[in-house]
Order: sequence, then structure tokens, then C-alpha cells
Amino acid sequence: MFRIARFALIMMTAVLACAQLGPAAATQRSPGWWDPDGVGTGSDWHYRLPVALSAASTVNSTAKVDIDFAALITQLGVSGTFDANSVRVVRPGGAIAAVQEYNDTIYAGATDATATRGEVRWIVEDGGTQTYYVYFDVTANGAKSVNPQTSINGNFEHSTSGTQLPSGWSSATKSNTAYDMQVRPAESPSVTTNGSASSNPFTTDGNPKTGGFSYMFGARSNNEPTTGAGQLRTTVLTKSIAVPSTNPGSLVINWRPEGWDASSFDQMFVTITSSGGTVTEYIGPTAGNYTTAPYSPSDGNSAAGLFNRGYGHYNGYDDTTLGTHTLGMTVGYHAEPWWTKAIALSGYAGQTVTLTVGTNNSELERSWFHVDDIEWSVINGTVGAAEGFGVAATSPAGSAAPGQVLTITAVVDAKPTAAANPVTADVVNNAGTTVASGVKLYNDGTHGDTAANDASWTNNGSDGANPTYTVPISSGSSAGWTVRVTARDASTSTQAQGGMVHRSGQGTTLVLANWWNIDEQTFTVDAANIGVTKAMTIVSDGYNGANFKAIPGAQLKYCVTISNSGTASASTLIATDSLPATLGYVPGSLTSGTDCASAVTAEDDDTSGADESDPIGASASGSTVTIIRATLATPGSFAVTYRATVS
Repeated sequence: MFRIARFALIMMTAVLACAQLGPAAATQRSPGWWDPDGVGTGSDWHYRLPVALSAASTVNSTAKVDIDFAALITQLGVSGTFDANSVRVVRPGGAIAAVQEYNDTIYAGATDATATRGEVRWIVEDGGTQTYYVYFDVTANGAKSVNPQTSINGNFEHSTSGTQLPSGWSSATKSNTAYDMQVRPAESPSVTTNGSASSNPFTTDGNPKTGGFSYMFGARSNNEPTTGAGQLRTTVLTKSIAVPSTNPGSLVINWRPEGWDASSFDQMFVTITSSGGTVTEYIGPTAGNYTTAPYSPSDGNSAAGLFNRGYGHYNGYDDTTLGTHTLGMTVGYHAEPWWTKAIALSGYAGQTVTLTVGTNNSELERSWFHVDDIEWSVINGTVGAAEGFGVAATSPAGSAAPGQVLTITAVVDAKPTAAANPVTADVVNNAGTTVASGVKLYNDGTHGDTAANDASWTNNGSDGANPTYTVPISSGSSAGWTVRVTARDASTSTQAQGGMVHRSGQGTTLVLANWWNIDEQTFTVDAANIGVTKAMTIVSDGYNGANFKAIPGAQLKYCVTISNSGTASASTLIATDSLPATLGYVPGSLTSGTDCASAVTAEDDDTSGADESDPIGASASGSTVTIIRATLATPGSFAVTYRATVS
């Protein structure tokens, strides 16, 4: 008689099912990147600047912000040539602002010669506290066309020299061709007159208030007839303005009188016509404010001479022959200042009004005017930190399983233009170790074709040569795995690899925290955790009535319990038990159940009923017992029993 102390260890192979990935849960969710002609086609923008507007912002306000694009490009870690045509203002919802402009000759309210900075304005279409985006780019990412949107053009920077009707203005008319109405550049022309006062030329100041252009109107270019006939509304320039219904603010206009004549017909006027047709003059002969808003070269009827009023003694209408003012004018004679007037728009709130700027002229002497820098209802924006183009890793998301080949996908909402490997991915395990580096993503599933530049990039191509990473079969359940997708543009970088877009003030390690065009997607590895226990009882020995012994001829009953305590279901689970030579399998003794007790289907003796066609698929062949389970959920377990005879 002998005793078997330990039965042979069970051998088991568990092939785990690949978990289905859940919905995309990228860190950035969606690139949310403005693209005027569809992702990956035409012109694609790579950088943007958020601009916050306060609650004071209302629909039809004029938003304004000064931007130094060269400084932003440096902040982004990009080396490249700023594309002045690339500037676009995009509304909070992603649509482009209908009326907008970039003026690279004006910065901080003054003329500026630095080509990489300027003033951006747009008409507000989304009122209240909002974030707009100013998009821009470098020429390396593809030169952009001129902005096709309508300009505000209150400073005349968006019209060429000599243009009578400036872009963004409603109408420009003159009573005959002898009068001037045109956009003029900075200049200092020499002007003469055929009048009786003087035929000597005078050099005048034709420089704009700011920027490169202003609008000149009246009579400067030609000698008029000497009849002295006066004409009303000889030049008339109009602009339609939608006034905000709340916080309408003011309309500000800058102008400068020039010339010789000071008759009652050499005058400038500025009016606003309400939506109801009421005309109010704010600058002009009926406004009654000449000392603070002069509407002619001089308030009198004499042409300029040595001591007469007019250009020679500009604003000398109240001067003594010694040049002393007597009636309140503060600007010295022979000066050519710009004047500024703010007109309150509260009485026009919610209306669409017509701004009219014009002249009355006599056909005797030359008198003309300039206007520049007209603006209304201005709201100043607050700039944030510049950002790089949108990329969002969309899979894997949720969970993966040991043995699973990862499908890595990303949405890139600006065309990557790096010459090599424009979109790649790294896989980092839960211990922080990079287990796959530089996995190349393709844009259309046919490797090597980067011309299409579709929005979705993946390593799961159709040609079978996919660059992949397989989660090791030995991996247990763990959280904190990361897929890190990097999308490079065509620029070079002053901080790290070419085409990277740096976050201001951050480090240079290639992680989401440091770079704008990197996105990280976290996922978990869900693995089955298979446990096996085996119990044995002696059910008979042929001699002892109650205290059975494992002697030759004795029959043993084994119960194998298999459990799954992991985070994923197991599939195609196979367990095998090879019986030693000292044991012989009892045919027909296999049975199964949820546990050892339920697996017993008859009396516990040699003739107990056995179901060898149970759904588990247990079977015996020679000295090997095989247990098969199609799936085993978690948590879950089952038991298989069978008998063996001691030889």
C-alpha cells in the first residue's frame, strides 16, 4: 500500500480575447482647428493665438489687438519666415470672421516699420465674454493667399494709392474731375495756386496720421477756374456702420485741413445719418465748434498772403499781425496738425447709420483735407499663449489586452509637411518605459503616400506591412499606458526636433506638457488572471469501509477549479492534465459545474453518472485530461471532476 502525496501539476494555456476599444477619449478630444478648404487640402494653418474679449464686447463692436508675430514664432520654438498674408481671425465657433484686417504698418497706435508685427481688427459677431483665435503661419508651411475677407479700412491701409472708393466704404463721388478724392501715401507735395494771393509753391505735409495711407479730398491737384463759384458737396465719401445695440461707445475720426483759401465754400463736413434719415453735422460750418474741430484752413474769407489767413498762417483767423491768437485757437499758425474728435454713438445704438465725410469748395483757390484712422465701438482684446496646430490621438482608447496588436490613430487638422516621418507615435507602458518609438502613422492606409494628407492617420495600413506594437502576452492588468502622437510641420525648431511647436516656458522633453503638436492618449491593459486549484478525495479502496486508502485498486476523485479574477474575460481557455503512470483514468467519469459540489451528478461511487458532452468540452485521451472553455468572464469560475484508479 502506498500514498500519492501530490498529483501532477496542471498545465494551462489561456489565450485572451482582444478587448474592444471604447470611444475616443483623447486628451485634446478634437483638434478644433480651423481649416478653410478641408483637412489636408489647399492651405493649412499651423499656429494660432487666442484673444479673449470681455463681457463689454457686443455684436458689431470693433475688436482690436496688437500682435508681434515674430515674438510668437520665437515663443513657439519655430524658425521660419512670417507670412504676412496668413493672418486670419476665426470666431469662437470655428467660422472665419466676415470683416477683419491686419495692418502691419500700425502697431500700438503709431506708424510702425517692423514687418512682422501690427494691428489686427475685426467686427465682433459673437458678443460677450468670448475667445477668438488669430491664425498665422510661416512660409515654410506653404505661402497663404491674401485675406479675402472684407476689411474695415477706417485707416485706408487696405486700398492702393489713387483709389477713389476705398475697400470697405460705401460710395465716393465728386461733382467734377477737377476735385480730388483718393487714397494717398505718405508724401510732402509742393503745391501752387493760381489765385491772387500767391503763386509761390508751398510744401505741405501729406503724411498719414498712422500707417502708410490716408484719404485726401477737396481741391489740391488742379488749378480751378477763377470765377470764384462756390459748390456744395463737391466731394462726398460715405461708409455704412452697424452700431452695437449695447455698449455702442464712440466713433473717432482724425482729420487735417490744408490749403490756402478760407472762403465760406472751402470747408470740410462730417455727418452721421440715422436709420430714420436724420442728418447731424459733427464737424463743419453748422457744428459751432471751430476752435476744437476746425473745418477749413482758416475761418475767414481771405486767401493766404504774408499776413492774411490761409495756409501761410494756418489757423490764423483770430491772429494779430504778430501771430497772437485772440479768439481761442490754440494751434499756432503755419502748423498742420491732425485733429481728433470722438462722437458718442449712444443715440444710434442698434442702428445702421451712414457716416459721411465731404467738402464744399470754391473754384478759386486750392483747399483740401485728409482723414485717417476712423474707428468706432472699439473693444481691446487680451492675447493668450500662442498654440501649435491641432493633433488628437484617438486610439487606442479605453483598454487593450495582452497579445493585442495596437491600432494607433490620430486626427491631424492641419497638413503635416515634415519631409520625413511627419506623424509618429511612441508607446509608453505603465512603468514609464518607452516600449515602442517612432511608430510611423500613414494618412491613407497605403504606405508611402503622404501626398493626400487626410485628416486621419494610422499605423493600420492595408498592405500588410504595418508598423506595429503588440502588448506582451505576459502583461498583467495595469493602468497608465500611453500612446504619444507627434505631428511635425515643415518649419525648423530652435528648441528640439524640426517641426516641433514649443509651449512657452516649458521644457524640451517630447511630451504633451512641453509641445503643442503632441497629443497623449492613455489606456489600460486588461488581462485575465487565471487561478487553478485542484482537490482530491479517495472515494473507495475495495477494503476499508470508511477510511479509504490510496492503495492499488483505490479510486480517486479529482476536482479542478479554474477562476478568472482579472480585469478582462479570457477566451479559448485550455487546461491539460497528464496523469502519471501510477494512475489510470476512469472512462466516463468527467463532469462539470460551477463548483466541485455542483459537478457531482450522481452517487459518489465508481458508477456515478458523467456528462462528457458538457459545453465546457472536457475530454480524456489516454492518460491526458483536456479541459476547454470558450470564454470565462470576470469574475467567474467553473469546476471539472473526473476519477482515476491507482494501479
